[in-house]
Amino acid sequence: MRMRFIYIIPLMLLCLLAQAQFKFEEGKQYTVIAETKTAQPEVKEFFSFFCGHCFQFEPFMDSLQAALPTGLKLEKSHVSYMPQNDPEMQQTIVKAFLTMREMGKEKELVRQFFAAYHVQGVEFETQNDIKKIFEANDISGSQFDQMMTSASIASKAKAMVALWEEKQIESVPTLVVNGKYRINMGTLKSLDEMKAITLELLSKD
Repeated sequence: MRMRFIYIIPLMLLCLLAQAQFKFEEGKQYTVIAETKTAQPEVKEFFSFFCGHCFQFEPFMDSLQAALPTGLKLEKSHVSYMPQNDPEMQQTIVKAFLTMREMGKEKELVRQFFAAYHVQGVEFETQNDIKKIFEANDISGSQFDQMMTSASIASKAKAMVALWEEKQIESVPTLVVNGKYRINMGTLKSLDEMKAITLELLSKD
């Protein structure tokens, strides 16, 4: 028991030292976008499947999740302004993302969609193009169609679109902490810096 205690303390000190080496300022590394924070701590990543930077950011998600307090889940929220000049697909892709979540397939399908679009060069121009990825993961076409036309998915998609507009998300990927602090991702230079600012903002009022 004594050895375990001695082992844990240095790790805690290392984490504190890692955070202390960075200095974050409102208006520079983060922006206040709401008067009050959410009732429960949260971290949201606003993203789009059609965003190359989001695809490049995806491999770091597990590392960021591991740095968060126990029980706090990093949650994705899909924006609806991509692909440009295609309003129908903008809405369809948000509903498809929510369908992945509702079916309990979010993590694997998110990564498969990213790989198909950004690595394999698959074009997603219609709902049927998207359906193929679901079918390849043991979700029938009829199941997919039923979910995509459900009132529940339509309502959640509307709320998800309203959220990125409310939080003034102008580029992706972007992290928002506790619904109040938007991290200015372009100002960060490393994954350690991103972890540190996320943890700092989680502790702010």
